[in-house]
Amino acid sequence: MSKLDTAPYKGVRDFYPEDKFIQNYIFRIWRETAERFGFEEYDASVLEPSDIYKEKSGEEIVNEQTFTFTDRGGREVTMRPEMTPTLARMVAQKRRELGFPLRWYSIPNLFRYEATQRGRLREHWQFNADTFGIDNISADVEIIALADRIMKGFGATPDMYEIRLSTNAESKESLETVMQVLRHEGITNIRHDETLTRGQAYYTGVVFEFFDTHPDNNRSIFGGGRYDNLTALFGDSQPLSAVGIAAGDVTMRDFLETHGLLPTYTPATKLYVVLASHDMQTIDKGIQLGIKFRMEGVNTAIDFSGKKIGDQIKTADKHKVPYVLVFGDNEAASERYSIKELATGTETEGSFEDILSKLKE
Repeated sequence: MSKLDTAPYKGVRDFYPEDKFIQNYIFRIWRETAERFGFEEYDASVLEPSDIYKEKSGEEIVNEQTFTFTDRGGREVTMRPEMTPTLARMVAQKRRELGFPLRWYSIPNLFRYEATQRGRLREHWQFNADTFGIDNISADVEIIALADRIMKGFGATPDMYEIRLSTNAESKESLETVMQVLRHEGITNIRHDETLTRGQAYYTGVVFEFFDTHPDNNRSIFGGGRYDNLTALFGDSQPLSAVGIAAGDVTMRDFLETHGLLPTYTPATKLYVVLASHDMQTIDKGIQLGIKFRMEGVNTAIDFSGKKIGDQIKTADKHKVPYVLVFGDNEAASERYSIKELATGTETEGSFEDILSKLKE
């Protein structure tokens, strides 16, 4: 039998705990900032009928740049390469039931079959924020301000990125007004870029992108614009204005890494209980102690491996768990404990309440 390759499928990623920690951090800033602006989260299946992409982007793009297949019922299905058509479908489906204006956001998993390169993979997650039902520039300004607040939430300063805006000829007063209002709100790292174009054909007004100014990563981070009337693809006869913006987790991480803004990995586990006895009664008491810490809100792992004490402590250190508690016959009898902070070697001794107080500092 041949040996299987341990590498993931080309263009996708494995997320080890340290990687997932960073991705969750990015997602958290996205979510918290969007919700602070009054946006609500939505989601949908990764599978969509291929027709919604053919209608918007053309058959050639669907056939060459997407993961498309025929299901067992003979239906042509595509793994979503973007979220906006799905969003437009959802809004069109329940337009009469929804209260406008809408402020919605999502962090979908997206797939594109294309050549892989820095910042562009075949699978990624993407932050999307969209408003529906506001036909004046306040929606454009708010979406740009939201993205700017996200950048600042990651610790970025205005010199690290530039906001470039453009538009079609019909919306050129609109553009000047948007820039004027943004400056009034304190967002000054903006400029008009006539060369700026957005890849999707459905944009109808002002478009914008956030560019990394660092020479090692000079590329777009956020991109978006106004796309009025996209719901017409689904037979919606009433015009509906919309503005949206998006950022991928790959390009977001590249930006943070380039500017030294990545957070230091810290595991969710706070305490590692090392079982130092082979006596089943003592082991049971050690388990009960761990449960007691968990009930008090301290994330606790218990080592059942039966390894030597030193090896168990090495395991805790490898997982970057900050505190270790060795539990043996003496601890079981006395109900007095000692925890060691692995980073400093500092030890704290005392009752359960004493240890709990230290862990909650």
